[in-house]
Amino acid sequence: MHQVYLPEHFIRQLKSYRKKYRHFEEDLIRTLENFQPELSDRLGNKLYKVRMKSRDLPRGKSKSFRIIIFLVEIKKLVVPLTIYFKGDRQDVSGKEIEYHLQIVLEEIQKNKIEVLR
Repeated sequence: MHQVYLPEHFIRQLKSYRKKYRHFEEDLIRTLENFQPELSDRLGNKLYKVRMKSRDLPRGKSKSFRIIIFLVEIKKLVVPLTIYFKGDRQDVSGKEIEYHLQIVLEEIQKNKIEVLR
C-alpha cells in the first residue's frame, strides 16, 4: 500500500471542485488510497493518469475526473500533481504536466521530503 502526500499546489486546485461536488473529497481520498500503478495509464517518468469516479455525477469514469500522479516507488509515496474534469477539457499537455511536476518537486524539497526522481 502507498502513502499519500498532498502538496499545497494540488490542494489549491481542489477549491472549486469541493464547492461544486458534495462527495468530492471522499472520492479523491478513496481513489488515491486505492491507487494501483498496473491498473493506471502510464505516462512515463513515474507519472500516471488515473480515472476518478465521482458519486456526484450520474455517469461512469469516462466523463469524470482525471488525476495526474507522480509515484515515488522507493518510499511508496503517491503524489498527485494536478486534477481536471473530463467534461471541461480533453487532456493535459506534456508541458503542463512538467510545470506541475516542477512546482510539486520544489515544494517537496522545501518541506525536506526526500524523493529520488
